[in-house]
Amino acid sequence: MSAVPDRTSAEIQLVVFDLGRVLVRICRDWQHACECAGLKWPQIDAPTAARLKEVAQRAEIGQIGAPQFYAEAARVLGCGPENIRAISDAFVVGPYPGAAEVLAELASAGIKTACLSNTNEHHWSLLSEPGHRAWLPMDRLTHHFASHLMQARKPDEAIYAQVEREVGLPPDQILFFDDLPENIEAAHRRGWNAQWIDPAVDDPIFQIRSTLRRYRIILEGR
Repeated sequence: MSAVPDRTSAEIQLVVFDLGRVLVRICRDWQHACECAGLKWPQIDAPTAARLKEVAQRAEIGQIGAPQFYAEAARVLGCGPENIRAISDAFVVGPYPGAAEVLAELASAGIKTACLSNTNEHHWSLLSEPGHRAWLPMDRLTHHFASHLMQARKPDEAIYAQVEREVGLPPDQILFFDDLPENIEAAHRRGWNAQWIDPAVDDPIFQIRSTLRRYRIILEGR
């Protein structure tokens, strides 16, 4: 990715985070989640995988709710809806150590924050449920943007434009973190500052902090 420009903290007014693989650890894929749920993943061909992806994406833009997602995905895989729910539950592992602290430090620095996530009704409820292993202190985020509520998915330009309208900030005052290059590229096209998080490193909080220091949003050593 390109070098971060020499900016001051006053120029960035909003820091936006993807959730999965940025603030929250998730499984590598459906098969990994199936293994974590203690179930055997069926052998599926490419057309079946494509149908499963289509059902999952419909859930991510709010076209279907959680019960319908379980039912439709179960028909695709030839299993029971209860198995799909168990796999979906296992998919979200929990916040990365230090994620909540970063949000608290940004709040102390007077920087507004938001999440912008391709997610679904079930995962959103887990992330918002105190006491669940996946719980993230959402109250530390100033704004909450979820694809299933916005009826659009990254990298669709519409979802970025909606964020801009709702926060009332120009694009160059927004800093965005995401683990998918296509989502970063879409943000750059909107004029956002955006930093790719390399999921292979498996230390997104370190990468986030490094970028925040380069932007002079948080101080070295905090």
